[in-house]
Amino acid sequence: MKAKSFLLGLIAGGTAAGISALLTAPASGKETRTVIHTNGNIVKHRLDYLKEQLLDIKRATTTVTTEGKNAFAELSKDLKGSINDWKNEIRPHEQNLKREIQEIETAIQELETTLNQGKNSR
Repeated sequence: MKAKSFLLGLIAGGTAAGISALLTAPASGKETRTVIHTNGNIVKHRLDYLKEQLLDIKRATTTVTTEGKNAFAELSKDLKGSINDWKNEIRPHEQNLKREIQEIETAIQELETTLNQGKNSR
């Protein structure tokens, strides 16, 4: 019984809603269908345009990523080469500095030895 009354209420409500929609519609059914069709076409064209724009962005991002990787690899290679060149360039100066530091240390030790001998002889 409950299912039968529910179904009867659903049919009556649907019929009332349909009649109400037909009587209060701002335009005729033909005009409404035309507006819906036109708006559907506009939305479709906008979505197609958006799709093309997103594909362009995807292609540009892929291109930039690839170029960025290549540029970074080249920069890294150039930087390593520059560092190696700099190391090779300073190597002779480094050897000279080490030799001069050793000479200064030797001179300081000799001076300390001389000063200590002078103190001990007094």
